[in-house]
Amino acid sequence: MTVEMTQILNLKSQISNPSKPKRELPKTSSISSMFNEIHKEVLILKDENKVELTTDNVIQLWDSFLLENKDKLQNAFLSAAQNQVPQLIEEKITFTVTNNVSLEMLQLHKMDITAYFRKKTTSILVVPDFILLRNDTLMKNYKTPKDRLKEMIDSNPAVLELIKKLDLNID
Repeated sequence: MTVEMTQILNLKSQISNPSKPKRELPKTSSISSMFNEIHKEVLILKDENKVELTTDNVIQLWDSFLLENKDKLQNAFLSAAQNQVPQLIEEKITFTVTNNVSLEMLQLHKMDITAYFRKKTTSILVVPDFILLRNDTLMKNYKTPKDRLKEMIDSNPAVLELIKKLDLNID
């Protein structure tokens, strides 16, 4: 045997029989416990307390959401939410609001609402939907002084005669 062959054999023996033992993960590490958990059988329990989401029980579930989370929710949200009457349209719980403040307050808690309805119902696709409907009759109509004067003249023509008598310069 040549010297080179001897060195190669020595290297092979060192590789196949290393003097250091293989390094293993400690038994208490989180990665080790994850690997151990992989082999365990997972059981999914069906929750019998869930109800089917219908148009009839949406309002009841909404009221129970507000009642259960009363301590966690802001007072501004609660006052905006208590006036709401949700409707079930397809798989969406639709809230109709009349102002931006109520809309923002409801949207801030969209994830909480979604999680609650998914937890309590058999519907896993349920999503809250918010619609802003402005009521034009409630909106204030600001009038210029000329518009107010015109309305006064239309309602009482004597105002126009008074303006002429007093020689008021109103453009």
